[in-house]
Amino acid sequence: MGDSGLTTERAYWVAWAQAKGLGSVLLKRLNSHFGSLAAAWQAEESALLEVEGVGLGLASQLADYRQQVNPDDVLIYYEGQGANFWTPADPDYPTLLYEITDPPPLLYYQGRTELAQAVQTMPSVAIVGTREPSDYGQRWTRRLVQQLVSHDVIVVSGLASGIDRHAHGQALDSQGLTIAVLGTGVDRSYPWNNRALQDRIAQEGLLLSEHPNDTPPDRTHFPRRNRIIAGLSRATVVTEAPLRSGALITARLANDYGREVYALPGSLDNPASLGCLDLIRQGAQMIWDDTTLIRDLGQIPQLDAPPLQALSSRAPAVFPPSPSPAPANLSPDLATVLAAITPEPITLDYLVQSLNRPTGDILSSLLHLELEGLVTQTPPGSQTYQRC
Repeated sequence: MGDSGLTTERAYWVAWAQAKGLGSVLLKRLNSHFGSLAAAWQAEESALLEVEGVGLGLASQLADYRQQVNPDDVLIYYEGQGANFWTPADPDYPTLLYEITDPPPLLYYQGRTELAQAVQTMPSVAIVGTREPSDYGQRWTRRLVQQLVSHDVIVVSGLASGIDRHAHGQALDSQGLTIAVLGTGVDRSYPWNNRALQDRIAQEGLLLSEHPNDTPPDRTHFPRRNRIIAGLSRATVVTEAPLRSGALITARLANDYGREVYALPGSLDNPASLGCLDLIRQGAQMIWDDTTLIRDLGQIPQLDAPPLQALSSRAPAVFPPSPSPAPANLSPDLATVLAAITPEPITLDYLVQSLNRPTGDILSSLLHLELEGLVTQTPPGSQTYQRC
């Protein structure tokens, strides 16, 4: 059926992956049913119907495809494109990733190849979130990554702007290991301002993609990319995300794959925290402090649970400290503005809308509160304020 009799299992993976109508889920079922894709290639058309999801039309289409294609020729073509890739038949393909229901049949790579199998012997954690994180989200992403790296945990993310960028960057800055999963070819940068970081990961970490070299970004690639992030990780952490976020797709997939899901709680006043709070509402584990993950991963001994009275008096580290109390001599107008400002940054527009007062009045009040040392601009010169 179009093979030489000496064809490798790697060639069959590449050849089957090009068959129309045969996605990654059915391809794994085909391999599992017949024991190998070589055996599937030789199977009768009627035997293909025994695979769940393969109907009469697809079985006939696949049988015709096999008659027209030589797996060795397909492999030679793909290997001649100048890109390095693995198939599940190759020893370096991450076996943790193959455990998911829809593993990529071709996994292109650039960088330290030993990290692909390191996820089998070392804990790996995905850190994902919004492309527009607050200072709080950035700070806690870096803080969590520092702790993970210090306990030999591999950090996995998607090399997007925002949380992903901070996760990869902090992992490298802490001399740790990181894997970036791209929605483009491993030779393409998106967004472009991540080019320097991507080059650094190619040298010190590992870049992965299911797309061949020179593949440009496409909106359909990124949700699919998220399943690889989840599949490479024993746990997924969302540090900051709005209710509509690709990070929540990653969390859902991780849950579907039987992996742990964590979320960092944030302020109800911050729309970028609402996705995390919703995950916690649905049962995701909450990040209480920067050792939550490494304790749960078994990297440090579990601590005895504190008594209830201790819990009630101990503020978890993820929550901001209590703001300074308002001075007793503060005017009612200033007190009203101060009460609307939280320890987490909020914008001038939010204050104007929530207090229903003229912008000039709000700005005047903010100036007085800054002079009193009760609020601060974050960053200086911006129109974002937070309680001191």
